[in-house]
Amino acid sequence: MNKIVGRALLAIAATTSGAALVAGTTGIAAAADASTLPPTWHIHDCAQAPCLLPHAAVGFFPAILGESLTAYLADPAECPDATDKAFLGGGQPPTTDGVEQNQPLREGVCQTSTTVIHLRSVAPDQPAPTGWTEQGTSGGYTTYYLLTSHS
Repeated sequence: MNKIVGRALLAIAATTSGAALVAGTTGIAAAADASTLPPTWHIHDCAQAPCLLPHAAVGFFPAILGESLTAYLADPAECPDATDKAFLGGGQPPTTDGVEQNQPLREGVCQTSTTVIHLRSVAPDQPAPTGWTEQGTSGGYTTYYLLTSHS
């Protein structure tokens, strides 16, 4: 399966159930390279500002993957742009971030060549996702993650 088809399946799977997500991402692993990203994807491989799309800040990815920055940059997270957040549910993030009202602040998946990184930010009045790990709180929302393997 080529990278673009694999990434398209991952993006589609991001809007479906968790079981479909795991099934849809099996065997899709590919080494990260911004030059091979589809036009609606970005890569978290920027360790120093300014970061220009499709390059985005490494952020919390090395920490949640338990890797040094050097190890992480050898296989950084690739993510589909969240153009379909309205279909994902979630809370009502502040519109100061340029996010439309009633869309989740952060909800979806990213991937390295070995790991699918599920992300969700939850408003204070919403329960934490069962089985997920808390990453931190920002802007009144708590972000959780769940790591699953491509295999």
